[in-house]
Amino acid sequence: MTYIIKATGKKEEFNKAKIFNTLIKAGASQKFARNITGQIEKKIYNGISSKKILNLVLNLLKEKPEIASRYDLKRAIMSLGPSGFPYEKFFAKVLENYGFKTEIGKIISGKNITHEVDIIAKKKIKKNGQIKNNAKEFTYMVECKYHNQLGTHTNIKVALYTYARFLDLKNNKKYNFNSPWLTTNTKCTPDAMNYAKSVNMKITTWNYPRGKSLQELIEKKQLYPITIIKSMENNIKEKLSDLGIIITKDLLNYDFNELKSKTGFSEKILNQIIKEAKEVSDN
Repeated sequence: MTYIIKATGKKEEFNKAKIFNTLIKAGASQKFARNITGQIEKKIYNGISSKKILNLVLNLLKEKPEIASRYDLKRAIMSLGPSGFPYEKFFAKVLENYGFKTEIGKIISGKNITHEVDIIAKKKIKKNGQIKNNAKEFTYMVECKYHNQLGTHTNIKVALYTYARFLDLKNNKKYNFNSPWLTTNTKCTPDAMNYAKSVNMKITTWNYPRGKSLQELIEKKQLYPITIIKSMENNIKEKLSDLGIIITKDLLNYDFNELKSKTGFSEKILNQIIKEAKEVSDN
């Protein structure tokens, strides 16, 4: 039995099925995924870190850069950064692709103090699988917690202050918030998860809830962040973000001449990043 060391420092039994399944999700054929998984199985040893395994996989995927980019999706999300290309912009874009209307960074008066809300998300409630014209609009106060290191989890303090902020804001006459929503690009601690369930607070993490986790929301509609494009420099990413280009689909739908005019980038640079965006999105 071989054990690996996770980013949290926790010891876990090596599970080759995780690598295989992630490769399949990234667009690999079953034959190719089995080949890569078999090579990794020969290279691992007791105490190997999960980061080392990731790098081994990516090294074997050099000839398939589009699969490598999708396989490394988690680190692409971590490359969003606290400023310039913030997580809340990306998550709002994901929500919009699932039918939500969003507003970002609004300053709102609560009962006692004012708050800056990361995302206000609104969506009409479905009845019998359909949204009727007179359907009630449900409004979420969304708190985004971004981490730039693997193994860092969102803790109970964040869950507590998110719910406290909701209680102060829920009777705001303009928004009439119905529910708080906490999202993070990593995971939540068990205490945070249990507390959220007890107060009926919606949570979206990298791998929760099943079927609607951050990873699944992204992969189902190919909502890859532009940070997934490996060759792109940070100044290019920030410039595109300023133009509202957050996901690769935004980039591919943008008029080329307008993009060139607004960014000032050369045709060579733009053609390269668009080429990579197409390769990543073609799955």
